[in-house]
Amino acid sequence: MSEQAPVDNGQIMHSIGQLTGAIQAMHQGLTARIEDIKDDIRRLDNASNARMDRIEENMVRQIHEQGDSTNKRIDGLGDRVSSLEKEDKIMIREIAKYSAMGGGASAALVAGVVELLKRI
Repeated sequence: MSEQAPVDNGQIMHSIGQLTGAIQAMHQGLTARIEDIKDDIRRLDNASNARMDRIEENMVRQIHEQGDSTNKRIDGLGDRVSSLEKEDKIMIREIAKYSAMGGGASAALVAGVVELLKRI
């Protein structure tokens, strides 16, 4: 049989202490890395939110600017329609006036022809 070396409890306790210290150091390092990752995620999230806010503000500004432009165009179209309506009213009056004059002249000619026919 082989002889076993005597067990030194002090040596075992020392090794356990070293192992515990190494595990604590690894735990602290891992915890620090996890915090770094959380900080990176927070920074990325904040940057993303800021970017989205800028995009939203730009879009709102562009919509507002285009809305103003569109409103001006619509107002311009309203003015054009109003002026065309005025022109139409003037033309309708003129046509009505000339139609009345033409109708009166036609009636006079017909009356004259009727009188001529009566005398013939």
